[in-house]
Formats: sequence, C-alpha cells, structure tokens
Amino acid sequence: MRYQHILLGAILTASLSGCSKFLDEQPTAHQSSSNYYTSSEDAVRAVTDAYRMLKDQAYGGYSPSSFGDIMADDANKGGGGASDQELIQQLKLFTAKSDNGYVYNAWRDNYKGVYLANIVLQKVPPIQMEDALKTRVLGEAKFLRAYYYLHLVRLFGRIPLISQPIDDGNYNVPQSEEPEVLAFIEADARAAIGALPLQSQQAASDRGRATKGAAQALLLETYMWQKKWTQAQQLGDSIINSGQYSLTSDVTKIWTLDGEFNSESIFELNYENIPGKNTGNLLNLFDAPRNTWGYGFVVPSQSLVNEFEAGDPRLKATVIFNNQVMPDGTTINTGTSETGYWNRKYWLPTDQIPTNNGGGAGDGPTNDRIFGLAQVMLWTAEAAFHNGDVGRATKLVNDIRIRARNSGGNTDMSILPDRNALTLDQIYHEMRVETALGEHRRFYELVRTGRAAALLPNFKVGVNEHVPIPLNEIQLSGGVLRQNNGY
Repeated sequence: MRYQHILLGAILTASLSGCSKFLDEQPTAHQSSSNYYTSSEDAVRAVTDAYRMLKDQAYGGYSPSSFGDIMADDANKGGGGASDQELIQQLKLFTAKSDNGYVYNAWRDNYKGVYLANIVLQKVPPIQMEDALKTRVLGEAKFLRAYYYLHLVRLFGRIPLISQPIDDGNYNVPQSEEPEVLAFIEADARAAIGALPLQSQQAASDRGRATKGAAQALLLETYMWQKKWTQAQQLGDSIINSGQYSLTSDVTKIWTLDGEFNSESIFELNYENIPGKNTGNLLNLFDAPRNTWGYGFVVPSQSLVNEFEAGDPRLKATVIFNNQVMPDGTTINTGTSETGYWNRKYWLPTDQIPTNNGGGAGDGPTNDRIFGLAQVMLWTAEAAFHNGDVGRATKLVNDIRIRARNSGGNTDMSILPDRNALTLDQIYHEMRVETALGEHRRFYELVRTGRAAALLPNFKVGVNEHVPIPLNEIQLSGGVLRQNNGY
C-alpha cells in the first residue's frame, strides 16, 4: 500500500484553486512540515487541499463517470471510436485486468484523498486556534476521509484501512473486510455530522464545503449499502424534514449554471473557472458533443432513453437528440455519436464554453452535484418500502414525479401520473431517470440492489461487483494485498 509515497510537499505546494471556488491561490511553497501546521490559516489550507481529490479528473486520473455511468447501462464510452480510451471500454465490457490504468487511477487518487484527510486529522488537533473552527476543520476531514473510503470500498471491496499517516515505513497494510470498512465510514460520517454546520449556517464563501447535511447524506448512502433499512428511513426523513432543503420548481434547470447551489443541493463540487488556469470541470470538455468543442465521451445509451416515460421533461434535460435546437439557438448534429445521442448534463451554451471566453479547455464551469434532496428522497422511499411503509414511499416518489411533471414548461398534466400501488421497480425507475449521467452512481446502485447481472452484458456474479486490485500495488506489497476473486 503505497499512497504514503506522496510527498508532504504535495500539501504544501499544491495550487489551492484545484476544485472549488472557496479555494484561493496563496502560495505555500516555501513552508516545510516543521513550520507549516501552526496556525488556523494552516489548518484551513490543509483541509482545503484535502478536497482536491474530489475533482473528477476525467481521463487523466480518477474518472467517476467511467465507473458509475459507462460501466453501467446508462452510457456508452463514446469518444473517437473503439481505440479512443480503450481502457474504459474494457471496464464497459468487464474485461479490465489488474493493469488497467483507470483502475489504478481510482485506487491512487482516492488513497491520496485519504492521505490528505489523515494529515489534517493528525496535524490540526495540536494547533492553538478557535475551538469552533478547529471542530469544523476536523469534521470536514472526517467527511472527506469517509467519502474517499466509500468510493474505494464500492470499487474494490476488501481494502487497506488506514486511519493515520504512516511514518514508520510500514506501508504494507493488509486488507480489511467490507463490513469493517463500512463501519469505519459510518463512524467518520457520524463524527462529521456532530462537527459540521447546517447549510443555513454556512457562509457564502464556504459553498462547496461539507455541511451536516452532506455528512448525513453520506451516512445514508452507507446505510443503503448495508441494507440498514430502519436507520436509513429514519435518517432520510431527518434530512427531508430538516428545513434545510426543498425541491426546486423545475428539475430541468438543475444542471445549468443557474441551477448551481439550488434549494435541493446538499453537496456539490464548486468548480472554479478562472480563465486560463485549467481549474474547472474537465467533463464539460470530455462529455461535450464531438462535433462541437468536445470529445464526445459518456454518450447516453438507448437503454437509458427507453427508460423515460413518454413526455417526461427530464429526458431532454439528460439527453440531446439529433437536430435538437438548444437554448442558445444551435442545432445539434449527433451523427458522430456512438449511440446517436449526446450528454445534456455537461453541455454548455456557446457563451459559456471557456475557450470562447479567454479560458482553456480545462476551465469548464459546471459543478458536480454529489448529493441532492431528490436522491435522498428516493433512497428514503426505498428504505420505507423495505420497512413495509409503502405509504411513505409512495408519497416521496409522487412528490418527485409531480415536480417533474411541472418542469421544463410542460403543460401536459396527464404525463407522469401519480403512482398508486408502488413497486420497488418503480422506485428504481425513478432513481434512474432523476439522476442519470449526473451523479455517476448507476453502476453501484445496480450492484447494491442485485440487478447488475440481469442488466449488464458480461457481468459475472461474484466477480464484477468489484474491479481488480491494481497489479503494481499487489507487487509492491510483497503479497500482502490479495487480488479480488476472478482476476
């Protein structure tokens, strides 16, 4: 286990504009570990740096959309053909081996995040600083560590569980079983819940930092993975009834720049788009139509298009069709798309394309929405259904459907009728159409609910629930790390 080989200098010299607008670019390159962790400013900078690895690094690093969308049935790889990023196609076909670069990136970058969070949790407690600020900083670090570990355990299953920076050179930590990792995530999430402010208490300059609601949503997802239905419903209802969040009136506007930090946003990555700094969202470039300024990856599948009910306003907020006239007046040609569709969630109108505004291709402005109220409501509905509380589940699903019916200027109130005798499959349907291609969660949800083998060609039960442990990590460990079954 070699993530500790990242030099401490990464914390001290990294650009502090990496993923969020609350980050600045104050240089710290001339500080060392001996004089760095001494002030409240140092503490805030250290935890700010721990947010860096949340950034979807598209195809040069950890790529959540490759695993969550392409590896599922929501999207095809797209791009410039079979040979363009063929390692992602291996993920799609479940032929990826332990030397797959995207598998390695996922391991490396999430463990970098764990490392940066562990540094905060080790170095900040001795600092003499305001108690409330210290509590918040440590709460953010606990949230981030739990978040990175959730990504790791979903992808790899049995993983090394490391709770502090390793200073003695003993890097080869054996893997822990999934229940132990999930229990660790729960503990961190609970600690974060007790330490973080409500969203209503957060300063505008801190938007993008974790709040109590973000930690609650993370804990809720962890409960869902463990089928802790009673705890999940109770926690989900607590978030819903907290008074901190409400569904927006128009679901089709959520994935626009005007929809950032809307009333149902619980946690989203606040991408900076400083022209020329390449600090923005790479998915705006990689997922944009190939015959415009983009590379055309993560193209909606026919299966996803078919999932939407007739007239559902969410369809055109998720999928771009051939000859569709977009809000900026451009007519889209999908002829070069692998599936005949383009991804709407990361599409930008002409005046928002960064290369048209003096910026670089890596300056995409679109925030990533990680946790939103709609997903929380649907998880709560699923938990309520398993608890036998079908009435509560039905109410939550109907609230989401009614919101969709009244979105996008729709005036046909006959579409998306209320559900009466709600089924579990109908809850799953709503999850898919509500969050597709935006929250990068579809593959994990199929695994979590036991539907992957029935819906994903080549998926082998007992093998493809997880990707392989990276080969170089196994080799570096001297055999301490053991490969996942089937690889």
